[in-house]
Amino acid sequence: MKLTEQQMQLLNQLEDIQLPDPIGWWPLSSTWWLLIFMIGTLLIGVIWYYLDQKKRNAYRTEALAHLATLENSTMPPNQQLLEINALLKKVALTRYSRTEVAPLHDEAWLVFLAKTAAHVKQPPNLMDALALAYQKPTQPSDSSSIQEEQYALNNFKQYAREWIKGHHQ
Repeated sequence: MKLTEQQMQLLNQLEDIQLPDPIGWWPLSSTWWLLIFMIGTLLIGVIWYYLDQKKRNAYRTEALAHLATLENSTMPPNQQLLEINALLKKVALTRYSRTEVAPLHDEAWLVFLAKTAAHVKQPPNLMDALALAYQKPTQPSDSSSIQEEQYALNNFKQYAREWIKGHHQ
């Protein structure tokens, strides 16, 4: 079919189909607002929980730093044992009630330590290590006693570190 001149003029006046503008992101739908609110609330909750835990466990961080300074000190082993035991007592007094912790000593103290950190394995010779703390320092000539004290001290340091990190109520 052949088009006439008039039909050709009319066809030339036609324009291409105009597509609508793409749908924009703004304003957001209520679903997006709800999602943003939920993610924001979750993020604030996680940050609050992290900061609260950090504040609650600040005494642990401080105690571990003090333990590290004791480990690097040049005190005799029996003095270090006394200091570490005192540090454990301070940590326990911070976390638990004074009436529960203050009267504890000897075997009752060790039972308390074991009870409050059941997953931390207590060395079998811990009572002997604590007894070494109250003895006179050994002479440098007695190398077997020095090795025994050093072994007891290292075990007690390791146990103290694990107890500070892992005690619970």
